Amino acid sequence: MLRTPRWLLFGLLAIALAVGMVFLGVWQLHRYQLRASINDRIDRHAAAAPVAGTDRILPAGRSPSDTDEYLRVRLTGRYDPAHQMLARVRTVNGNVGYEILTPLRRSDGTAVLVDRGWLPPADPDGAADPKVPAAPGGEVTVVGQVRLPESGGSGPTRRNGHVEVRRIDPRLLASAVPYPIAGGYVTATSQTPALSPRFVPIPIDHQNAAMNLSYILQWWLFSGMALVGFVLLMRWESRKRAGLAAPGDRPHGARSAGPAARGGSRLPEDEPGHGAGRARGESRLPEGTAPSSRPGLPDAEPPAAPRPVGTRRRRTESRLPEDNVATAAPAVPDRSSRLPEDHPGTH
Repeated sequence: MLRTPRWLLFGLLAIALAVGMVFLGVWQLHRYQLRASINDRIDRHAAAAPVAGTDRILPAGRSPSDTDEYLRVRLTGRYDPAHQMLARVRTVNGNVGYEILTPLRRSDGTAVLVDRGWLPPADPDGAADPKVPAAPGGEVTVVGQVRLPESGGSGPTRRNGHVEVRRIDPRLLASAVPYPIAGGYVTATSQTPALSPRFVPIPIDHQNAAMNLSYILQWWLFSGMALVGFVLLMRWESRKRAGLAAPGDRPHGARSAGPAARGGSRLPEDEPGHGAGRARGESRLPEGTAPSSRPGLPDAEPPAAPRPVGTRRRRTESRLPEDNVATAAPAVPDRSSRLPEDHPGTH
């Protein structure tokens, strides 16, 4: 077992990572459920008939409930074009332009902001305000969907004689009108009399719940990978310490012993027919020096016994031409034996 502090720390770290990833997956699960419920609400309200009597759904000064978002409603009243507002930098179908917000005054004196639709800017550069079709006079009936206030809104700003906003939050725009307005607003889908064909209807986009579902699978998969990876690493380290090499692994110490083993396998004395070469190799060692034993070599021969004193002189004397005799198995003839008097036909 690996019970060192380092491996205990690695184990705690792997468990902490796995638990954290599990919680991240659970959080993404909640996000997925929230977005899926919103998509269900959009589809359910789109298939339902419009609801009349919006005093309860769109009360003045208060936001609608979350369950009433995207609910189809029918409003009746009169437009107030004098207090019309423009929401700038609004994107519809990939294009940037303006949304036109016109207050619709109800019979009780309160008003609801109606988003009549999207318009492109008057010039290609987007610097000029759009040309807004006039709101119809007299009583109108609007059918649309309830929208909640947008987050990150700010107060109204006046430019070129009209009020502009970036984010639509009717609660922050109440100071721009002289009457109470509802906390939510309505995006118009139809109107009597009909809306101008220049308006582009504001689409209701579904939430991307599939993205959260993929995040759930990723976080939980990463959690399992953290634990499995730690177990595999610990098993590999245990096998390494026990001297057992996993399939495909280099044995422990093979790198240091490899060159010696390769070098030993190439020595002449390990090849057949090289007995004389080995004898010649031994004669090149200084007297009294034993062959060195290296790791990875076969069992070395026992070191030769020290030669008696005077051996060098006798060997030197034995190399004289008149005393030279043939060796048992010379690998290379001794060049000293090739004196002229020893060659046939030289006398």
